[in-house]
Amino acid sequence: MDAETKNYIDSLEAGNIPWKRMFTAYGTAGHYAELLPALEQITDADEWKKVFFKISDFEHQSTMFPPAPFVFIFLIRILEKKLEEKADDIVEKLIDQFTYYINICIEAEQMEHAPQLDHFSDLLDEQNLLPADYTEDDLMDVFENPEAVSDELFYSFYHYSLIVLSQIPDILDQYKKYTNQIQKLRDMMESVSFLVK
Repeated sequence: MDAETKNYIDSLEAGNIPWKRMFTAYGTAGHYAELLPALEQITDADEWKKVFFKISDFEHQSTMFPPAPFVFIFLIRILEKKLEEKADDIVEKLIDQFTYYINICIEAEQMEHAPQLDHFSDLLDEQNLLPADYTEDDLMDVFENPEAVSDELFYSFYHYSLIVLSQIPDILDQYKKYTNQIQKLRDMMESVSFLVK
């Protein structure tokens, strides 16, 4: 990961993300602003899973949607918090989910695809968001019009998601507890040329 992208990820605040202007599999991500902080505070694994399900529509049937790379930034911060708290049940759920998403992104990377947008922050450029005063027709247009989302933008959902997710093995490695999962994730990511240092 280059320094510019790392700085962008580290400095991003949830309140600065226009969640309401990002489409998901079932609508928009407007509710994410409330649910992500809730996930950080929940300590019961079953309750955590229920709340996570409410934001899981950033992915559906191996398709990533605009909120995905941004959600992963905050899920990784939650992972770090839960590791500190020794909330093993939630950590295990997060690792399982991350492994699933990494596999999706790697499969996308191995297919023929357009180039990604030049910068992670480009995903939030005005032309890549729903209109500020979007209507249901605008939302339907995204799903029904093949030209509503450019190939570059669509691939970028996967590309920048994978860059964010590539941090996970090093984060887990600090705790010397998840050796098998770490090695599996490293092995998966070695197949992606732009992640190999």
